[in-house]
Amino acid sequence: MYLILDHDLHMEELYDSFAVQAFAERVLALSATLDDDGTVPVVFSSGQEPFLEEIRLDNYRGRIGQLHTQVDWGWGNVAEAMRRAVGHYQESGAVDPAFIVTQVGDEPWDKAEVRSLLQNTAPLGVFWLFVGFGRGKLAFYKNLNASTSATFTNVAFYDASKNPGSVPDERFYAGLVDAFAAWLRH
Repeated sequence: MYLILDHDLHMEELYDSFAVQAFAERVLALSATLDDDGTVPVVFSSGQEPFLEEIRLDNYRGRIGQLHTQVDWGWGNVAEAMRRAVGHYQESGAVDPAFIVTQVGDEPWDKAEVRSLLQNTAPLGVFWLFVGFGRGKLAFYKNLNASTSATFTNVAFYDASKNPGSVPDERFYAGLVDAFAAWLRH
């Protein structure tokens, strides 16, 4: 399991209010159920080289707040973060499928690259769940599978509202795992 966090300037308020930290903690809790090591590699998506670190069951408190201050604010550079997560997955030698939860707060500027990566990672056993929260526009992610010419079997979108902390646990976790579970069954 991987977590990509949007580190665009429009997300600053959500980092300051600990909404991103709370979201990461919920993903870590899910990972403790699905994964075997209690660790989630975290990639911050920004305008610079994507920053990769991890949160673990023994270090998660305040970790996102600590880490995000080491990353420059960016603007919509999602493809680089996606490449970084896939590269880490491939280098790890893992044989189980990768479940990459990608938190997005606005449209990417690199849409063509994102589409290409989604297409190219399907045979690698990579499942992408784009989780939208914040105040930005998310039509690109919501509509990835709306076109009949480009359907991605390894992609889903979940709208976690403006504040995912307000979504009850049962609904939140169902939103994260339902599409992944369906993909695994096929």
